[in-house]
Order: sequence, then structure tokens, then C-alpha cells
Amino acid sequence: MEFTVACLPIPNFVLLPACTATLHIGPAGLLRQIALARQSNGLVCLVEASHYQAGRGPIGCLAEITTVTRQATGWLVSFRGLCRLRLLLELQTDQGPWVNGRELPSLPWCSGPPPEFPQLPPQIAQFRDQVQPGVWLDIAALHLPLPMALRQRLLAETDPNQRALLLRQSSPVVAPPVRCHLN
Repeated sequence: MEFTVACLPIPNFVLLPACTATLHIGPAGLLRQIALARQSNGLVCLVEASHYQAGRGPIGCLAEITTVTRQATGWLVSFRGLCRLRLLLELQTDQGPWVNGRELPSLPWCSGPPPEFPQLPPQIAQFRDQVQPGVWLDIAALHLPLPMALRQRLLAETDPNQRALLLRQSSPVVAPPVRCHLN
């Protein structure tokens, strides 16, 4: 499916599908993009600002704006990630930048049980057995302390098996306790 939506470049943040986030939006340009998105069904394409501005890998996250609360220093805006979006075209208008993109299809999970990440808080770790593996990997990735480049790479990866491999290789592993038996 193709979408033409307002583009929202957020510095140092990558939203993943099926994840939610609430961000404080203060700069006038971003506030204008939020208003533009609210006029067009509340859909927006979130992209990491430096990655997007450098033209590296045209992938963003199509998101729905779920709530907007005005504050003295800007707006608190809640987003729900919907899907990975390959950006095909950027449109500069007098209202602000729009992007046209195509939804990237997700590939099936075929690697057995999804990995566990012991460093996640219990309220996040509980989702492992409650959602599909691809969704679980996106939720885990949003909450793990990962470099921004890896987050962007995970957003671009449509194969959950490959996302699991990237997360296993990149997340710190907590070793099980060593047990000593004295005879």
C-alpha cells in the first residue's frame, strides 16, 4: 500500500512498528508538521533526522498520532508505529515536507522461539509470549540500549529472523550465574 503523509524528522529517535512513544515536540517546523499530519487522518512518517537529511536509506515508520497535548514549551505527541515505509519521493510544499512511500511487507518468522533479552524490564519482557515474534523484536529493540545506526538498520530490516540475529549480536548478554558444587 502507498501513503503520502507529512514527514516528521526527529533527532536521535527511531520508532518501530507496533511500538508507541510520546515525544515532546517544540521546534516550530516540527509543530507545523504535526498540525499538517492531524489535518490528513493523523498519519505521519517518522524518520531519524540526521539519517534522513544525509539521504542514507530511505526508510521511515508510518505512524498514527494518537494524542496531542499542548504545553507551555511545545506539544506532547503520542505516536503508534504502524509499518515500515520505503520512502519513494519527497515533496516540498508551502505547507511543509511530505513523503510518498510504500509499505514494506513483513516476512514470516521461522527460527523457533523468539530470543529473550534479560536486560529488559519485566513489564516489557512479558510481551515476548503475548505477541508475534516480529512484533516482539520491535518492542524489545525500542527498549534496549542500542546505537541509533542499529535502530535504523532494524527499522529497514523486514525479515524478523534477521532482526533477531542483529539484536542477539548487538545486545549485551547477561551471563547465567555460575554454580559451584562442593563435594
